[in-house]
Amino acid sequence: MTIGERLRLTDINTYNRLIKLFKTEIDKPRRIDLGDSVENLMKHDSHKRVRGALRQIKWE
Repeated sequence: MTIGERLRLTDINTYNRLIKLFKTEIDKPRRIDLGDSVENLMKHDSHKRVRGALRQIKWE
């Protein structure tokens, strides 16, 4: 008898809380909102340097 089985038989409330706490589900990958079309973001002038970092500047 494993710890999970014993806990399930003796203390169902704690067992349910632990199951909810450590429940891991694989979700579908979420869609990332880019703010603009892919074509405009891929243009050669869609980014500029600001303080050394690249920033997106093309928005519809």
